[in-house]
Amino acid sequence: MNSIITDPTIIDDFLTRRINKVIPNKDELRKRLLSGKRLRLYQGFDPSSANLHIGHLVGLLALKTFQDLGHEVIFLIG
Repeated sequence: MNSIITDPTIIDDFLTRRINKVIPNKDELRKRLLSGKRLRLYQGFDPSSANLHIGHLVGLLALKTFQDLGHEVIFLIG
């Protein structure tokens, strides 16, 4: 596993530019990201067709950033 990144500049940039309007409480998430504890996040997909589409990309990009910050990411399909 990667080490946890707690750099406030990186975290604030992520929260401001990527997920500011998605999460219900930005301050609580910021506090948890700065704590140094590994978070476990998941995104579930139940595609209505055989393919994922560009609309799924927003969540995937956010999860990739969480992974880059050293947190555990789980993808649930089906």
